[in-house]
Amino acid sequence: MKRNLHAGKRLSGGLRLQVFTDDELDEIHLATLEVLEKTGLFIGDDEALDVFDGGGAIVDRKNKIVKIPPYVVEDAIRSAPSKLCLAGRSPKNDYIMESNRVGFTNFGEGVFIVDPYTGELREPPKRMWLIRPGYVIT
Repeated sequence: MKRNLHAGKRLSGGLRLQVFTDDELDEIHLATLEVLEKTGLFIGDDEALDVFDGGGAIVDRKNKIVKIPPYVVEDAIRSAPSKLCLAGRSPKNDYIMESNRVGFTNFGEGVFIVDPYTGELREPPKRMWLIRPGYVIT
């Protein structure tokens, strides 16, 4: 299977935009940790509440509020892959997500798909990214 020639390559040149300093990014991160720990998130799905409960979050099932301790967030960040291949329908449309790349999308997912049987536009039954077998997440 042939991959996109530029997938995963670091290309020189181009535009770089740095809106925040490293100190400002640290402040935003710390403020986010505080909101997740003290205010929490409304989670309307019972199955998701179970997942958060099993993952170390504090779950208020009556109000459906999940409060996430900072160590849980930091552990999740550390365990996330540094690079992820989003496989296109054909390898030429693959996209490698990593810290030094910028990508643009409309809502981050397919809003409508063409039904392969009827040819009509419709909403997809599931919204998710597929990773082709054999691709390594590092």
